Amino acid sequence: MATHVRLGGSSSGYATATAALGNYQPIVDVSEQWYFTKEDLMNTPSQAGSDYSTPGTKTYSLTEERSWRSRGCNFIHNAVKRLDILKDIAYACAYVSAKGRTKEATVQQDIWQRLLQKLEIVVLENCCFDLDVAHPYGYIDTLAPEFGIPVFVAKSATAHVNDCLRSPICLLYRPEVIAVAALYLAIGVHGCDVKADLFDSCKVSLPPGAQREVEACAMDMLDFYRREADVEREAMTLQQMNRQSPQFS
Repeated sequence: MATHVRLGGSSSGYATATAALGNYQPIVDVSEQWYFTKEDLMNTPSQAGSDYSTPGTKTYSLTEERSWRSRGCNFIHNAVKRLDILKDIAYACAYVSAKGRTKEATVQQDIWQRLLQKLEIVVLENCCFDLDVAHPYGYIDTLAPEFGIPVFVAKSATAHVNDCLRSPICLLYRPEVIAVAALYLAIGVHGCDVKADLFDSCKVSLPPGAQREVEACAMDMLDFYRREADVEREAMTLQQMNRQSPQFS
């Protein structure tokens, strides 16, 4: 359907613009714009200091970037989870409490509202206003019953996806590839005997060369868990050292 945009000028110019917009074809397939190579992720703006929000004097190493990404994802996940469970109560409480607020509190509330509205635009700009995001979960829900995979294995695969969303895996592989890799990983972890080949699915279409991608994705998932385990061990070691320090005695 053509999009009607009033550009001003004569009616003929308006009709021409309408026709042009109706026949518009994007230069690049937008479904490909969020997939990168591992080499790309070794030279991100936050590492190279090449974007307006990262001064050249404040760059991050690959390890630091991964750590901050994981923290940010954890924060978003926890905040959304709490809001989802108690959002109706939270909205009601906020509405009632706002009625009895003082003028100073109302001003503070307005400041937060303006800040959130401003940051909303920043987030949308960074996403190129592309909010149509495909997730691996639907593919897991489709593949599991097709191949008779037990529910507990499918849930385990979903947990693997949840964990690895704190890593750049979603920027390296398509959601259907991530779903198959997570299922194979869960099958291996639980020692489940699944005879069928997930690549023979009649319901999920996998891209050419998917087997290599699935194997690479599964290895990246395992590598993510290894890094997380290393970070946890380092944190536990640091806590033990702090307890043994004289200032805590």
